[in-house]
Amino acid sequence: MTKRTLLREDQPGSSVSSIEEARRTRTIEVLTRAHRPYLAGLARKLCRGHFDADDLVQEVLVKTMQSPIPDGADERAWMSRVMHNLFIDWVRRRATRREDALTDAPTPIADEEAWWQALDLAQVREELAHLPEDQRVTFELFAFEGKSYDQIASALGIAKATVGTRILRARAKLRDLLIARSRHG
Repeated sequence: MTKRTLLREDQPGSSVSSIEEARRTRTIEVLTRAHRPYLAGLARKLCRGHFDADDLVQEVLVKTMQSPIPDGADERAWMSRVMHNLFIDWVRRRATRREDALTDAPTPIADEEAWWQALDLAQVREELAHLPEDQRVTFELFAFEGKSYDQIASALGIAKATVGTRILRARAKLRDLLIARSRHG
């Protein structure tokens, strides 16, 4: 293991800039050790999973290296303010990128009607005949007769959750059948 030595003015070959660099590095190490847990907690609260909290802490430490904390300032408060300002910048940048993405998005063609807009009740009923009976009956009670899940469960003697499952499956199969119909004719 090598022994670390700090540069000193009286050592041969040491320069003023290397001495300042050593002092600044030592200060950043001390600040990091003292405030990183607090900064990490603050970053997690700010980011809430939308941004990387570790990146935010790292950015604060980089900013602190680039422009040292003013003399007499509370280190923790100063670094917290830097973090808050960086976070606001990140949010603004993300919002700007979203606005740019929205303006670049292609606009849908208004003249073309969606396939389901041309459907009529007779076509839907015709495709319903292709569903399994339990799904068809449950779907008809719900969609055409306006019955609630509780009413359907009571009428068919099944659990309310089963009603929901049958309706979900009926919708999926009906959608597939109607899409296939629209493509073929």
